[in-house]
Amino acid sequence: MGGKAKGMACPRLKGVQRRLKKYRFTRARATRILATPWDQAALSRGGHVAWRCHALPFRMPDGDYMRLAVLLSFLLLCALAPSSQATPLHEGWQPVDGLQIFYREGGNPDDPTVVFLHGNPLSSLMYVDVMETLARTGHVHVIAMDYPSFGYSDAPDHQRYAYTFDHLAQTVDGFLKARHITRYSLYMQDYGVPVGFRLMTMHPDSIAAVMVQNGVIHLDGFPSAQDPQGELRQHWEHRNAAVDSRRAAYVRSLPYPSAADRDDEDHAGPDALMQMTAAAQRPGIIDARNDLWFDYGNNVKRYPAWQSLLKRLNVPVLVLWGNKDQFFTTPGAFAYKRDAPQAEIHILDSTHFATLDAPDTVAGLVNEFLAAHRDALK
Repeated sequence: MGGKAKGMACPRLKGVQRRLKKYRFTRARATRILATPWDQAALSRGGHVAWRCHALPFRMPDGDYMRLAVLLSFLLLCALAPSSQATPLHEGWQPVDGLQIFYREGGNPDDPTVVFLHGNPLSSLMYVDVMETLARTGHVHVIAMDYPSFGYSDAPDHQRYAYTFDHLAQTVDGFLKARHITRYSLYMQDYGVPVGFRLMTMHPDSIAAVMVQNGVIHLDGFPSAQDPQGELRQHWEHRNAAVDSRRAAYVRSLPYPSAADRDDEDHAGPDALMQMTAAAQRPGIIDARNDLWFDYGNNVKRYPAWQSLLKRLNVPVLVLWGNKDQFFTTPGAFAYKRDAPQAEIHILDSTHFATLDAPDTVAGLVNEFLAAHRDALK
């Protein structure tokens, strides 16, 4: 982290100053000091070094080397500090039950961990900007994975892998075990909420804090599901082939993102839309997604149990909500107060995908929340 690296840079600068006092500063001695491989030491600590100097390619009077060395020692201090533009995330695939699960990770694993669970129809890509900021400034370890058939994870056929929320949660749980993550806070959006609450049910003692963004465990914020006789609730009771067909036709109609075909009311951005389209249009994926949407009805049935669970856990709770979301509406944010009176509620001038639309705002609020509850995260 920035503070640690700067603190470690001070002894290095003092070492340069000691050399300046001890020696008459000639060109040869300047070359030896400048050739010291401190840039490699900085890189090993996670810093970013944009330059390397091994010799002076010009000649000047010896008296000017002192002034040059003072300037270079200042530049050395700046170079040893991590760049604010550095990208602290790395990516990979983790084998889980025969599947390759894609993930993004950053920060020091010894710091408190935040697990990000993405929504539908995106992937861990929706969290990149927020995760980078937290890893760089929040002294936290961040990690997010793509569920099977989402993003860059494997997409097994729905006849081989049961696309239910129970199964997704089992896969995510297996991923966390494979990564040796046993204590963590959750940041959940959309589909991430039913996945995360299943993890909380399985491992309540593992949960340090709960963060929710535009995802529901109350019908208050889910207008289209409030009528038991409505099409959606009826579909969840008796699967409707017409609903499946409409969803499949919509996916097939998704265009390559362009200025002429831009329909981005959620402000997700063309990169996220491109990945979403490519992932959803893979052969067989719409069948998997339709299975998962049909299973969403089982989440609604569990809302009362999840509300009781949140009340029993009594952990720090943060609720962020984009107020332009027409699917999961703002009453869903305030409903969390019934189960978690300690919850902090922030209504944002943003969309369903606030981490893409307003990443700096989200990262700032999450950073403040985590800092305020630092002791609870351990």
